[in-house]
This record gives sequence, C-alpha cells and structure tokens, in this order.
Amino acid sequence: MAALQASGAISLQDIEEQYNPGTNLPSRGLSEFYLGGSLVRANAGNNSSTNMSAGVPTSGTISFNDFYSKERAFKKTYSSTATNQSADNVFGDDFEVDYPKQIVIDSSQTVGSTSTSNAALTIESNGVGSITITNNGSIEGAGGAAGAAGGNALEVAGSVAVTLVNNGTIKAGGGGGGAGGTGGKGVFTANATFSSLVDQGGGGSSTPQNNSPSWFTTYGSSGNDLDGRGVVADRQWGGIGAQFNRGINPSQFDLNSLGGAGTGLSGNCANRGPIYFSAQTNTTGVYTVSASISSLYGSGYGTPKISVSTSTSSSGTTISNSGTVGITASTTTYFTVFGSTAHQGTNSPNFYYNSLSGSVSGTCLATQAGGSGGAGGVGQGYNQSAASGSSGSSGSNNSGAGGTGGAGGAFGASGSTGSTGSNGSGSSVSFPATAPTNGSSGSAGGASGKSIQGVSNVTSSGSGSLTGGTA
Repeated sequence: MAALQASGAISLQDIEEQYNPGTNLPSRGLSEFYLGGSLVRANAGNNSSTNMSAGVPTSGTISFNDFYSKERAFKKTYSSTATNQSADNVFGDDFEVDYPKQIVIDSSQTVGSTSTSNAALTIESNGVGSITITNNGSIEGAGGAAGAAGGNALEVAGSVAVTLVNNGTIKAGGGGGGAGGTGGKGVFTANATFSSLVDQGGGGSSTPQNNSPSWFTTYGSSGNDLDGRGVVADRQWGGIGAQFNRGINPSQFDLNSLGGAGTGLSGNCANRGPIYFSAQTNTTGVYTVSASISSLYGSGYGTPKISVSTSTSSSGTTISNSGTVGITASTTTYFTVFGSTAHQGTNSPNFYYNSLSGSVSGTCLATQAGGSGGAGGVGQGYNQSAASGSSGSSGSNNSGAGGTGGAGGAFGASGSTGSTGSNGSGSSVSFPATAPTNGSSGSAGGASGKSIQGVSNVTSSGSGSLTGGTA
C-alpha cells in the first residue's frame, strides 16, 4: 500500500491500516507502533535495505506526526550500477519475514550480470511476504561465451509472488556464436624419412646368418649349407656394410643406408636371397613397393615378391612385382623380398639369383588433416558487445580451411551457426582412410537467455520492454 500522507491529520486507523492491515480497526494505541516492535519492524543486522519507517521512535514520546510519509516496507534503491544482485543477500534475515520488500532501479541505472551462471537480479525461493520490483532503468543478463547460452536477466525462483512494474528494459543475454567446421582432409604426395634400418637376417661377419621370419617357408633339411641349397630363407652376409666370409664376394648383397626425406629404401642380393630387413617411417601413407629378379641363375624361379608386415610371424601384405601398401608411421615394418618358387624341387631347391632386388619408395600418398574451425563470437550482454566469430585455420597439402565461427547474438537473440569448413582435394586413398573428405558443418550457436525466468510467479505492469523470451 502507499505510504502515509506527508502532512495533515493522521488517524490511528490510518496507522493501523498501514502497519496491521486486515484487522478490526482501530484496536491499538500509538505505543503499539514503536519502531522495533512486532508491527513496525527494525532492520535485521544483515539487512542492508532502507527501512521506510525510519524516524519512528523506538520508545518514549510518540505522536501521529512521527508517521508522516512512513511506510511499512524495506526498500532497496539502485541509484548506481550494480551486478549479480540477490534479494536474499540484500534483505538478509528479513527476506524470510512476512514484511513488504521493495526493489527500485532508478532511471538510467543498470543492474547487470557478469556471468551466465547468475541472473542480474535473483529473487530466491525462500522469500516471504510481498516483493515489488520497480524497474525504471535496465536489467541485463550476461552474454554467452562462444557456443554457450546467454544468461537470464530477472530470475524468480520457487513460488515467490513478485509484482513487477517495468518502466525500463529487461534484456536477456545473447547466445555465443557456434564454432566453424573443420576443413576436409586432403591427400598429397609426401616425402617420407626412414629410420631404424635393421638387417633382420642376422648381423655377424664371421658366421653365416640363418635368421628368417617365422612365416617364411623353408625347404630341405640342411640348415648350414653354405651353398644356400638347403634352406630357402637363409642368407650368408654380415649385415649392412659388412663383408661376406668364407670367400663369398662381399658385393653380393647391399642394403642402402638411410638418406634424407624421399630417399626410400632398397636392397640387392646377387647370388643368394631372400632380402629381409626392417625400418620405420615418419609418415603414415600409401607407399609403392617392388621386387624384381633381373636375371636368373637358373630357370623356373617364378615371380619376385615383396611382403610388408608389422610382425615377424605374419607375411602381412604380399605384392607381386610392384604395388602399393599402407604403412603406419613410427611402427616397425618388416620387408621380405624373395622369389616365389624353386626350380630344382622341394628336396633340393636352388634359390640362386644373379640379381634379386626390392625397394620401398621414399614418397607416399598421405592425408593431411583440415584446418580447425574458428571460435564463435561472444553474445551481447551486460557490459559486453556481441562479437564476430574468428576465422578458421588455413588448410595445407590439399586440405580444406576451417570455417569461420558464428557471430554472437544481440540481447535476447541466439548466436549464429559457424560456417562449414572447406572441402579437401587430391586423389582418393584407402589408408589410413578414404580421402579427400568434405569439410564438416559448423556448430550451432548458443541460445539466448531469458528476460524473465519464473514468469508464472510475476504479475507485470508498466510500459517498459522485454528483450528475449520468458520461461
């Protein structure tokens, strides 16, 4: 109800109606209306609002004139900017007492939120008694971060009854813009670098080496025949840069040393085979491998082959003559170069070659990940303008650029969706994944906050505006 008059005659009934409404009037003397009594409450120690009955005596002489312009209410007036306001904090212990409470935002003043986790003004669910909000200024929620929802302006929790007189503006925070999409994968020709080159056939200079992959078929029974007729997978050489012993020509086998990017690997074996070595590469991709027998020592040796495997117990992928195979970076890969058949039968095979060779290309078809999408812009909110999204990262090696992030929304509006990333280009390959690919779609922007959250608990009037939905 309105405050008591500022001048003229005041009756006991007037005072009774102000401080003890709903009773059979008049029923009391002035001594019942001391400030600090049950009818005219004094502020609790943690109540920072203004007592509209201040000046009424707490004891002693009391007169009708003491009640001019007095009102049964606690009143909080915002005459300057404030943020993250809580009615429970403002009114302290009196927030849970059945005594009228008023919140007034002066013209040209703003109550705002600095975080989407808090409304600009919150009326908590533990409030008791009438609560009136008179907004002559602005109540503004926080703008959302990139991709996030905006914050609420006014939030009325629980079932607290609030009377709102809105003569100003109540604005929900805008949603943040969505992230741009990732650019598509590209396929390009990469110059790979090999490392960890190891002779897997052995490595001594004084004793013939008979170490062969377990999957490789052997023939005959003689495992120490220096002529090489007893065991298919045996080789007599001492490793990279070493000489054959027992008078065998040291130039009969050569495994090239590691070179720079794009150099590749190759091995040659004159007179004897197979060639068996391992290495690692720094680039995952599709490599060309080949095997050849340029001249046979005899006849009927069949097709030269090269197997590529990540295990000594499995042949992995076997290529006849030449073909492509997928090789994973930083993984030890085993290469075995051999002839497919023996011409003297299984009991007495002859695997002499005038020249057996195998190679692994130093270039490969590799995939390049697309550029990352740009971040979305922040939404408009208290003390924060809506921002445009940032550009995505550039693509490289035929990959697509990332899409631009979406713009943040204005007060009461959702953020924009981020742009789709550009498509990749190049030849299609099957290892490690079919490429190129199209760029991905951008992410949706964040939703706007609410101008009033808990609107069913609010009775509104006034000619002011709401920006953003209610819930």
